[in-house]
Amino acid sequence: MNPALPTLYFSHFIEKENEISLQTLPPELLHRCIAQFADWGDLAKLACVQKSWKNLVGDAAEFGGRDAKWELSMLLLGDSIVESSDQEANVSNERSHSYFQCSRGLAKNEALAIQYLTELSGVDVDNDVFAYETDELNSEHDNSSLPKDWTVGPNTTADESALLALAKCHLTGIGGNPNPNLALHYLQAAYHYTNSVQSAHTLALLYEYPKESNNLVQIDVYAAFEWFKAAAELGHVSSMAELALCYELGCGTAQNDNAALDWYTKAANHGHGSSHYSVGEHYEEARGVPLDHEEACLWYHRAAVMGEQDGVSGLKRLRQVARRVLSANNLQELAEQHELDEILHE
Repeated sequence: MNPALPTLYFSHFIEKENEISLQTLPPELLHRCIAQFADWGDLAKLACVQKSWKNLVGDAAEFGGRDAKWELSMLLLGDSIVESSDQEANVSNERSHSYFQCSRGLAKNEALAIQYLTELSGVDVDNDVFAYETDELNSEHDNSSLPKDWTVGPNTTADESALLALAKCHLTGIGGNPNPNLALHYLQAAYHYTNSVQSAHTLALLYEYPKESNNLVQIDVYAAFEWFKAAAELGHVSSMAELALCYELGCGTAQNDNAALDWYTKAANHGHGSSHYSVGEHYEEARGVPLDHEEACLWYHRAAVMGEQDGVSGLKRLRQVARRVLSANNLQELAEQHELDEILHE
């Protein structure tokens, strides 16, 4: 969208002697030209034309409200937020990338973008409380936080997109040095204030896999389990599969084949490919259910159709049962797709 300004925005500027100005135009006409045809890059260039317009970009952001500030902050970040984000965890990745492509020369300013995002987030923080020292990870201090540990009151102005973007910036050092403490706080705020399923899943990944935080967040399998559970209960499919794995391995919780099968089944029913194989494996090995190789073959077939190599391996193991349970057409399609003549023939 184009930046917006009040209709009579230019009417209160007084033309100074010897100053080059467009004030010869009626303010309404000047506003119409800029509002309809100027983007943020154009406003930044106009702000350099004369001193009285130096706040043009900032004023447009304030007048335009939430959407204007969000768009401007994405432009000021440039390609930073896009390059630092994976496809699933990134918030509004396609939107931010399209903004970057249309920036029209607006200079990157990560610090100013952080300022706008902080305003948008609706969450006030004390930077001293969340200060981070580079040797903190190697200390005995545990700053892990579970969903139930949140003690701050409700917040009706919190903005999920801004909180997730701030968390990504502070975790990767966009606009300053990395601060995982602040990143974790923003993610927790997004979960508790906006019921953000993505924040819960991201928190679980940070506590479970060191590479997700560039080794800045201590591994905590108990916290990871709790956050995977929180995200799974909100419908996050990948978290369902991760939660099932926690139950299967007894990672962060007591080992429980029944709970693992339950969550693998839920994930599979939502289209998670590898979970189909995991359900089949439970039936093949009688974990949480009676031994049932026919049922296992059906689940392995679904996994194989979705391109899961483990599903193909399962059908190889149970090829005799597969020939009996699956139709000739299904077997032929699989054999052609995966070059598995042994499924069709002895």
